[in-house]
Amino acid sequence: MCRSVSPYKKQNETIVSILTSNPSVPLTELNDAISELQKQIFYPDGKLTTTACQAILEFNQKESQVKEVCDLRKIKLRPDDGRIYLIVKRKPISNINYIGLIEKLYDHFFGTAALTMEEYFEIWMQWRATESSVTEKTIKENRCLWNALLKEHEITKVPLSSLTVRNCIHYFRSITKDRQLTRKRFNDLKSIMNGILYLAVENEVINHNFLKDINFKQFVFKAEENSIKPYTEEERLRIINHLGNDFYSLAIKLDFHMVLRIGELKGLKWEDIKGDTIFIRRFVDDQNKIIEDIKGHAQEGKRLMPLTPRAMEILEQVRLQNPGSDYIFIRNGQPLATVTFNRRLRKCCEELGIEYRSSHKLRFSTASIMYKNGVEDTELQKLLGHTSLNMCHHYLRSITPQEETVAKVRAILG
Repeated sequence: MCRSVSPYKKQNETIVSILTSNPSVPLTELNDAISELQKQIFYPDGKLTTTACQAILEFNQKESQVKEVCDLRKIKLRPDDGRIYLIVKRKPISNINYIGLIEKLYDHFFGTAALTMEEYFEIWMQWRATESSVTEKTIKENRCLWNALLKEHEITKVPLSSLTVRNCIHYFRSITKDRQLTRKRFNDLKSIMNGILYLAVENEVINHNFLKDINFKQFVFKAEENSIKPYTEEERLRIINHLGNDFYSLAIKLDFHMVLRIGELKGLKWEDIKGDTIFIRRFVDDQNKIIEDIKGHAQEGKRLMPLTPRAMEILEQVRLQNPGSDYIFIRNGQPLATVTFNRRLRKCCEELGIEYRSSHKLRFSTASIMYKNGVEDTELQKLLGHTSLNMCHHYLRSITPQEETVAKVRAILG
């Protein structure tokens, strides 16, 4: 490829000649050459303005800092186009003149190009807090995972511009060898790194998110703890029949007739009911803040859910106890409390001798019961508000009692 010749070729030749002629020679001649170059660039009309003085001062300060980290006597000249360059970690950094080269070297060693993953993590966290819709809980979880797996690791000390696929593969191998991490924890970690790198690409700190070039199938993971045990059909009916008609008991009963997150249950409005369906469109977060969106902010999360005749009866009972609120489960300005919900559910389970499972397991339970009784997984995916069938299948657990399974095996196999 033919390059245009630098308009500062002669000055570059002079500067390189002085730098490389004799390392012990004072650089008076070099200073003169640089001063002449500064004049051509900063005040070509010969008028030394305040702005030009400031530019020269800033350049001199940058030059001093650059001299501390690299040997400028190794600067060379490209004979074909007269550009001036310096090899840094086997890569040439070049410019059409000495002043431009110093600017590039300064940016490489001290500017955005020198930012490490450790430094950019904090920039990313601040960006998430102010520019994204992510919750405080998620931000806190991200920092905990960073502290556990990345903080103080050598990979976080390398400038982002110098990180390679090889660096990351070595790091991933070190944390997954001997199956130290579950796939979920690893994916959560990868999400943090992706977030940092994509923001760095957006801000032109790096050109490419190199995590996209890694084959993640090569890593091995610890088996997931898959011990979530939903309520069985029998347990569900016993709990529903045992509960009274107080505000929290009605909330638990209604939740057993739907597949809602507890935050979605709290966010329901009377106006969301349309005939025998209810539209799920908002949730109440851990700080009791009403979010006019759905958790995860995916389009699939906003959905219609059928209301059974029994669910409609429960809702009428709730209306009698909470007549003045636009929200079904916000009473006197206070949302349903998850702690009280779970405490009431636990008390009921203890009275019945049933193993207690928290509010989130009601969602697992109802989905699993519906699946066992013939509702297709694709239909359940819509009701759960999931973006994929894989996510939906995570909720579908066996609710067949062990004794029933044993009986089936004996009947089939003899």
